[in-house]
Amino acid sequence: MASSADDLLTRATDGDADALAILLERHGQAVRRTLEGKISARWQSVLSEDDVMQQTYADAFQDIGSFVPQGDGSFVAWLTKIANRNLLDGVKMLEREKRGGKRRRVEARSSDGSYVALYELVGRTSSTPSQHAARDEAKDVLGEAIRKLPTAYREVVRLYDLDGQPVQNVADALGRSCGAVFMLRARAHAHLRELMGAASDYLSGSA
Repeated sequence: MASSADDLLTRATDGDADALAILLERHGQAVRRTLEGKISARWQSVLSEDDVMQQTYADAFQDIGSFVPQGDGSFVAWLTKIANRNLLDGVKMLEREKRGGKRRRVEARSSDGSYVALYELVGRTSSTPSQHAARDEAKDVLGEAIRKLPTAYREVVRLYDLDGQPVQNVADALGRSCGAVFMLRARAHAHLRELMGAASDYLSGSA
């Protein structure tokens, strides 16, 4: 006998991965259909609905513990929200790269420079630490946060942001499309912001 939706949701939120997998299998295609027509022709060669759903399923497994059921349809609504967020994040990252993200990465060629550039990007600050102590502090804080990231997030940050590898190389290494790499990077940056808190709380030595 098939498990009821309520039973599956209860088990899933309690950490039962098999129950969550059943829910995703049941509802994934419906969520995917909500993405149809939302990816512009400009990005269809590098980003697909399947890319978005792959990241959405990964996010669901990571965040299911925070999901609070609120009646019929709440799980599908939650999953749809994640999928649309991932799509928007992926497109934003692609547009940012198109506008000159590569130039910024080229400017930060040293190891310290890469950490500071990423620190500024994640911390949403435009003031570059000018003192060596401030640079070391930024690197230490960011390095600790990166170590706490899930493996896939940590790898995309290491390869793309810190090592400065071309997105195609990163995609090949991670077994994903270029669009999926940018989507994954967006989620990694969001997690780094959560781990680090406000940039001003950490970087005390900037001048």
